[in-house]
Formats: sequence, C-alpha cells, structure tokens
Amino acid sequence: MSEIEDKWSYINYLKTLPAVIIGIVIFYFSSLSNPYPTPVPVPEEFALNLNPIMHLGEFGLLSFLLFFGFSSKVKPIYILIVAFFYAFLDEIHQFFVPNRYFDIFDLIIDMIGVIIGVLSYFLVKKLNIKFKTRI
Repeated sequence: MSEIEDKWSYINYLKTLPAVIIGIVIFYFSSLSNPYPTPVPVPEEFALNLNPIMHLGEFGLLSFLLFFGFSSKVKPIYILIVAFFYAFLDEIHQFFVPNRYFDIFDLIIDMIGVIIGVLSYFLVKKLNIKFKTRI
C-alpha cells in the first residue's frame, strides 16, 4: 500500500470520530439525574416541552454521522440497526439512573430521529452528487 492510500484510509477512519463523540455525549447526558437546566419562568401558553425536540435532534444527528462515517465500510441496514439499538440501550440506561426512567415515548421519538437522520444523510448525499456533476 502506498503512502497516499495509507493517508486516505486514515482520513476515512477519521470520518467515524464525530459519530463516536455524539454517542459519548448522548451517554453522558443520559447519565445525569437532571440533565435539564432550571427553566426560565414563562407564561403557560408559551411553555414548550424541549424533550422530544432534543431526542429528535440528538438521534437524528447520531444516525446522520453514523452513515457519514460508516457507510463506505458497512451495509446501511447494519448502521440503521446499530442506531436503533443505541436508542433502545439509551432508554434502558436511563432506567438505572436516579430520577430517570425508561420511557417508550422517548424511544419512539429517538427512532423517528434516527429515520430523519438517515433520510437527511441520503438527501445531502444526493444533493452533493447533483452539485458535483453540475460543476
């Protein structure tokens, strides 16, 4: 293997690092008994439950980065299974954290986030190919 091929292989594995970091961040925040900051008092009609939005965002980003980092190495179905399994493990992990619990609604939102992340990845990939051929 030449030096250039070694460098590209190294860069290819560096693409997996963001997904690993997001996985660690999700695990860290799931380990906290109270991960939410003290809410600012607002009138009830303006109150917004950020929990589903945060679950969609974190698992959408995780699945997007998993596909970004691992799609050239692993079949897409395996990446999808890993993302779903991580969402399930996250909820089980929260069951053992004080003041947290396993919530099936959160699991469903996590899985919807995974699907949104996967669809976003394929949309970005398709747009990237379209713009590359245009130039």
